[in-house]
Amino acid sequence: MGKAGRRKRNRTGPPAATIDPSVTTRKRPWSHLLTVTAIVAGLLAGALYYYQATGPRPDPASIIVESHTPRMTGSTSLLPDPETSDMTIPVARVISEARRAAIAEPGSAAAVGRYCQLLHAHWRLGEAAACYEIAHRLAPQDFRWVYLLAGVEEIHGADAGHVEELFRKAIRLAPGFAPVYVRYADALLRLGRWSEARDNYVAALERDSGLVMAHRGLGQAATLLGDLPLAVEQLEQAGVLSPQDRITQVALARVYTLTGRGEQAAKAARKAREFKSEASLPDQFFFEIEGLAVDPESLRKRLALSLQKGNYDAAIEAAMLLEESGAPAARQQMIMRIKRRAMEFAVAGDFDAALVEFERAVRLAPNDAEIEHNWGTLLLRSGELEGAKQHFEKAIEINPQSADSFYNLGLVLEGLGRSDEAIARFNSAALINPQHVAAKRLAELGIVPES
Repeated sequence: MGKAGRRKRNRTGPPAATIDPSVTTRKRPWSHLLTVTAIVAGLLAGALYYYQATGPRPDPASIIVESHTPRMTGSTSLLPDPETSDMTIPVARVISEARRAAIAEPGSAAAVGRYCQLLHAHWRLGEAAACYEIAHRLAPQDFRWVYLLAGVEEIHGADAGHVEELFRKAIRLAPGFAPVYVRYADALLRLGRWSEARDNYVAALERDSGLVMAHRGLGQAATLLGDLPLAVEQLEQAGVLSPQDRITQVALARVYTLTGRGEQAAKAARKAREFKSEASLPDQFFFEIEGLAVDPESLRKRLALSLQKGNYDAAIEAAMLLEESGAPAARQQMIMRIKRRAMEFAVAGDFDAALVEFERAVRLAPNDAEIEHNWGTLLLRSGELEGAKQHFEKAIEINPQSADSFYNLGLVLEGLGRSDEAIARFNSAALINPQHVAAKRLAELGIVPES
């Protein structure tokens, strides 16, 4: 996200920044004509709490302060217990396991918080909020739980006063963490408290001047307040930092129209229609939540992203969970993809890379005769006869009608000096397919194939 991932500057100060009145301009007489709904809708589209961090993330240790609250009894009896019968198998499993772990450690905010995070990751927001309340009581000085609670309650539509109190608590605990100001400002903007939203976007930028979401939010707040010069300045800066952000272009089209810049407005509107991506907030706390999700939609995204990054181990894990969720196609596609990669490496002579791919392939398909045969062939070509023998035997165990596997096993045994066993395997191959090269090998050895 361009400079949006820049490491935050550690500052301390009041929860919300104050602004000199001279910084903003007087409201224009026509400001009441702004289409507030359209602007706020644009904010809603871009301010969901499942942001993916794309830049370096702040060190959690610089923010989290673990409390040493005395062990509380009875708190876990209040833990929500959601119905899991309507969940996919992976989702039900991780939620149930986390709940059992939380109950086993009733005084551990970490164990309870982990359960809360999994509820949150799977959009059980009401239950997640109730759970975060318990984690926050267990560790009132731990920024994570009050911050995540504020985010969930805001999404869930809790009382505005309660949400504000939670965000202010979070800011007091981590006054230098820029994303908390952005999230608080987003909430204020949706409540129509535009001046306060503006001030908190400024507070975020004072701590990290590269936050696209803060520049964009400040531009939207300034538009609503009628300060169009500030709006143009901030939205254009957001566009520089994240040129492909659709929401920024929507907001720019609006503010250019309001300032009579028709050509620029048309250009921004065209970009808004063409662009598909949206800027994200570098926030490791919400990024961690996203990474815990194992619902099918999240797994498909993880699979695609892992393949894009070349992280095949993560892709395999996602594919296996998808199959467990009732979507076997992803696993089959991964098997074919990895088999193909293994053979491409083998043909190119990169045996080490090919072996890595065969190991991955067998994780996905432990009873695939083709994988075992090709793995054995690779080891045979590289002179690792004992290893090749094991894989050909496994291939034959899975598919006893493979003349190729019997023949290759015969070659391995011949190389190991076990001629009688080799001849027996060549005979087996010739019995399956009389035209197979195994019959020719028997003739070279002066042996008549068995009939």
